[in-house]
Amino acid sequence: MEVLYCIHKITADLKRYQEGNIFPEKCIVCQGELSPHDAQLCPFCLTDLDYTHYEKYLEASKVDKLFWGRVPVEQTYSHLFFKKGGSTQQILHELKYTFNGQVGRTFGEQIGHILKEKKEWSDVDLLVPVPIHPKKAFSRGYNQSVLIAEGISTSLGCPIQTLGLKKTRHTTSQTQKGRFLRWDNVNNNFSLTNNDDFNGKHIAFVDDVITTGATLESLIRLVLDKYPDIRISIISLAFAA
Repeated sequence: MEVLYCIHKITADLKRYQEGNIFPEKCIVCQGELSPHDAQLCPFCLTDLDYTHYEKYLEASKVDKLFWGRVPVEQTYSHLFFKKGGSTQQILHELKYTFNGQVGRTFGEQIGHILKEKKEWSDVDLLVPVPIHPKKAFSRGYNQSVLIAEGISTSLGCPIQTLGLKKTRHTTSQTQKGRFLRWDNVNNNFSLTNNDDFNGKHIAFVDDVITTGATLESLIRLVLDKYPDIRISIISLAFAA
């Protein structure tokens, strides 16, 4: 998979070179020139992102409430609000469709730094990226949730577990579906093999963007059915408020 990612990245860099904009590097949001010390975003765009600031909340967030009455969840955190046409959409597009995997790691590190300061996240044992179908992983060169988890892991210090959970059916896009159609689109699309690493652990699912929560609900139900003694939390790069 790493080899395929490198091929995709070289192809994307070559395209940018042919378009005359590989040097200098440009901000993925405003396309302004980056300094050698900037990573992916210029300082202005980085500070102007639509942050949720959920780490400062003393009451339940919208993501917390999204799962109330559906599945038991210990903690939730989403880093950015997703709005159509906004900067978060540009970031996700860069991550998922232009082979810029470093975006995931960069924002994962930001998330990890924030959660490291919150005691309620101090006992997370495993980071579990939401799986994508092998066909999608092959065409993209990576699972974007794995890259986000890698960034979180460097800051939070939790190991990443990618074994055991698999997506077994290549589903259509969730974008234009309502809540019940989304649930029908993901229900029974995942499989779980024996994974003793989950036993008695506090695991945190890592996703790129949460919309209705249907995918995560399906995964949580599947895992809890096999390992009822585990605790589950949720981390995402973005939340479609």
